[in-house]
Amino acid sequence: MNPKVVPEGKIWGRMKQCIQLLKMKRNLNGILDLEICLSGSANLIQMSENCFSQPTCLQDDVALVDDYPDKENFSMEQMGNTLNAKRSLKVNSNKKNSTDDAVGKKKKMSKEERMLFMEEKKKKKEQEKLQKAALKAEAAELKKMQKEMQKWEKGKFAQKSIVAGIDAKVVELGSVGGHLLTRFAEKGIKYRIISNPIARSIVWTMTVPDHISQSSPQGTEIPYVLLVYEAEEFCNLVLNESLMDQVSLVQRHYPSHTICFLTNRLMAHINKREKEHYKNRTNNSGWRHPAVEEALAKLTTHFVRVHSRQCIDEAEVAEHVVGLTSSLASCQFRKKLTRLSVNANGSLVPKDCVDKNLIKKSPWLKALVAIPKVQPRYAIAIWKKYPTMKSLLSIYMDPSKSVHEKEFLLKDLTVEGLLGGDRRLGEVCSKRVYRVLMAQSGSIKTDDVEDGADFFRSHSN
Repeated sequence: MNPKVVPEGKIWGRMKQCIQLLKMKRNLNGILDLEICLSGSANLIQMSENCFSQPTCLQDDVALVDDYPDKENFSMEQMGNTLNAKRSLKVNSNKKNSTDDAVGKKKKMSKEERMLFMEEKKKKKEQEKLQKAALKAEAAELKKMQKEMQKWEKGKFAQKSIVAGIDAKVVELGSVGGHLLTRFAEKGIKYRIISNPIARSIVWTMTVPDHISQSSPQGTEIPYVLLVYEAEEFCNLVLNESLMDQVSLVQRHYPSHTICFLTNRLMAHINKREKEHYKNRTNNSGWRHPAVEEALAKLTTHFVRVHSRQCIDEAEVAEHVVGLTSSLASCQFRKKLTRLSVNANGSLVPKDCVDKNLIKKSPWLKALVAIPKVQPRYAIAIWKKYPTMKSLLSIYMDPSKSVHEKEFLLKDLTVEGLLGGDRRLGEVCSKRVYRVLMAQSGSIKTDDVEDGADFFRSHSN
């Protein structure tokens, strides 16, 4: 069966009735039974259900129909298209409003999150700033500590770090104590009056300053002991033949120390007693001349690291002890001499030499200048070609080269002339440097080495 077709005019009439009822509903706020107005047509019912499902849409549709005065000529198709367009605009408007609300809410949330992020970032920057400041302060403190350690290693704090341990008997029983303590105070040197294991002794220790004590070992004892004797006491040791026993006792207690016997007014005391004995021969006091010269000589010849010092009065004793203290403090940081530390730090260099400071700073240049008849300008020429002894010895000890080649290796080096211009180093100087540096025996004189004595001796053996 074909479906029943509802005439368009009849549908329009039904639609008009529905519109009138909607107007009555809007005016009276009543409830309308939509099935009565939609019983005419299934298509109209479907359309009405779609429209009535959204009250806002029906109201908008009513307003749309009212806007067209020529309602009779307004077809259903045109009306459907118009309603669809209106609905699309409404839906888009609602979506836009909802999107704007979401964007506003998102912006609001983003602003709060941004504020929190900025606060966290600010806190992080402050923490980083504090951390950088702490690291900077730590680095500065470490740098300062390193500078202090360098000063300590160079002996800048030597005079302030040494402490003299003076036995109480040195101060109490003799006339030296007052002069000695006064001189220590004038020089600003620390001292302590203690009871040493050996009577009348002075020992020294090096204490590390407080600001570098954490990174450096504790204070060390200086291996030196000084025994201070008045003249009469020392003469009694010699007369009783107990001086050697005293030396042995000190050595047992300080096995690795250097021992020095210091006497005050020794010869003046002996001369005075001899004069008194000469004037009063009848009054025999039993005094005998002590063999102090022989005893002092035995201290040097019979013992290792044992010597003596005689002072004429108390002032010289104090001056010697204070000077000895300063020397002991500085020698702890003095560079040890090596085989290349020759002739009093380069004193062979003439005073008018232009490169004197350069030669003093280089052990290799000092060793070259120490070779007889090698002038400073010759040493500079060799140093420019071979900046280290190793670089030259590596060629001298090369077995693939002959002795003749090694002896004349340096002959063509350029040397600055005294009056301008350049000249060759020469065969004589080249041969001299080779034979001195490659000498096998240290007992041969350098002149003989230059003449080849060591060379012929090694071959003859």
